[in-house]
Amino acid sequence: MEQRVNIKFCFKLGKTATETQEMLVKVYGVDAVSKKCVFERFKRFRDGKEDVKDEPRSGRPPTSTTPDNIERVRRMLADDRRLSLRMVAEELKISLDSVSNIIHERL
Repeated sequence: MEQRVNIKFCFKLGKTATETQEMLVKVYGVDAVSKKCVFERFKRFRDGKEDVKDEPRSGRPPTSTTPDNIERVRRMLADDRRLSLRMVAEELKISLDSVSNIIHERL
């Protein structure tokens, strides 16, 4: 979000997308958003879409990262720290990505 606000600021100053990307790399280093992302934001701003938040998306909401599954993963890992992501995923019948998301972002 912070970088999006900075991109908008540079856009309003009349900087080019390339100049903006170079400045972001100076400030954020490897964590800077890609050149493609900067160009896409510039296009959105030129089209009059000035909101820096993501637009709502259609599709299915996540169903595997439920409080119940989070608790089940926590209990499984508390019982046996040597379990692999694959073992947890197979046991709970959820995807590897969901297990990884639960472990890294929820626990």
